[in-house]
Amino acid sequence: MSIRYTDINAASDNANDFVIRKRTPTIPQLIFIFVGALVVTLAVTITVAEADRIAVIAILLIVLGMVGWYVIMQTQRNRDLVMTTEFQNALFASALGINNRFCLIIRQQNGNIVYLDRSFQGMFPDFSRQPRQSIDMLLEYGKIPYDDTKKIFAAIGRNVYDKVVFKIHDSRGKLYKIVMSIEPILRPSGFILLRGREYTSDREISEVAGVPANSDSFSKSSTFALFSYVIDHMDMGVYMTGPTGNIIYANPVLEQWLGFQEGEITSGTLSLQDIARHTSTNAEPIQPDNFEGIIVLQKKGGHTIQGFINQKVIRNEQGKAIGCTGLVNNVTEKRIEARRKLW
Repeated sequence: MSIRYTDINAASDNANDFVIRKRTPTIPQLIFIFVGALVVTLAVTITVAEADRIAVIAILLIVLGMVGWYVIMQTQRNRDLVMTTEFQNALFASALGINNRFCLIIRQQNGNIVYLDRSFQGMFPDFSRQPRQSIDMLLEYGKIPYDDTKKIFAAIGRNVYDKVVFKIHDSRGKLYKIVMSIEPILRPSGFILLRGREYTSDREISEVAGVPANSDSFSKSSTFALFSYVIDHMDMGVYMTGPTGNIIYANPVLEQWLGFQEGEITSGTLSLQDIARHTSTNAEPIQPDNFEGIIVLQKKGGHTIQGFINQKVIRNEQGKAIGCTGLVNNVTEKRIEARRKLW
């Protein structure tokens, strides 16, 4: 049975990565100062002689004027701060929602929804008006199948980047097939970003690249999208490393060959030395440099496969090595396929 956040409180990382600023003077201090000034004013007015009251009143008026000036400046500062915060919130919300059907942020500890964008409110207006929203309530409201609910809870519980495909009904009963990205937020910790977009199978390359079917030219942005699509779907492994050999990108094909889920290699601390070695037992682990030849790839489950790698070092304008990129052919699978064709 899947874990529901309304049943238990799941533990989360409570690292002290966000410290609330302590403004001075605090509200209790301001109240104390105001009450003290009022008491002193009344006491002075009652106790001083009639002839000295004019001077005392003048001094008090000056003090009250300074207090009023401080209050006015603080009020204007708070209004400017609120306006700036609202503008930044609108800017960040628009950036998060680009190319997505909806966007949510939930608290991992209890599953409560702490942010939902306008697209989500338009898709689920009745749910958005509820006094409390949680991921449990959303999955139940959207009539998501039990198996898909289990996958979503499992992905959230692992607190790693993942994607889940499922079907959900909006407030009008319309059915959507959604692929949802689950992305843990590093700072402040304990929160998870959920972004859903409509799932489309068997897309044409031109549609992925954003080019109309009757167009015969590509823009820079569409060329980049087309290149990204080709890299992700070509029958060849592709990777990129940093200067120390840490893997910063691996396409889904290479991850599938090695038994990893999509995005798992780059979300961890794996390096090229962890998964690739020369076929010679006396050779050193492969370093970020030019290389071409047969290697042994270490799979996640402990097994190995052989691959032919063509690796080139990447250098900056000063000639310093900043990483490398490589193409990998699965030699083991190629040999099996060749045997099948022979028979």
